[in-house]
Amino acid sequence: MRIIIIDDDYYTTETLSRFLTAKGFSTQIHTTVADAVRTLLADEFDVMLLDYHLPGLNGTDALPIIQEVSPRLPVILMMHETSLEDREKALRAGAFHVLQKPVSHRALLRAILSTRPAFQPKRRTK
Repeated sequence: MRIIIIDDDYYTTETLSRFLTAKGFSTQIHTTVADAVRTLLADEFDVMLLDYHLPGLNGTDALPIIQEVSPRLPVILMMHETSLEDREKALRAGAFHVLQKPVSHRALLRAILSTRPAFQPKRRTK
């Protein structure tokens, strides 16, 4: 599964990338929406992790641009101090899921796996 990460915080991107790579995912990191859009025009990804607070363009405002370029790409928006109103606004704008930063690895993995039912771990039957 290929994941594109957009966040301008080096520590966040490196931490997320190391964790996801260790779990078997392939990651590509960008610090701006413009750079990520150029990549999306040339390549396909399975999931996007998008920071809400980016220089020049917040994550909610970036969602329509991303959806125009890659309409089926599930976007998981990551934001600090999420209010219910902010979360609802992000979901209405097209976010697949909203996670609060700092992102819990368990919650992140659950959110990523929920984007693709085929990637769900199989449950044991008795």
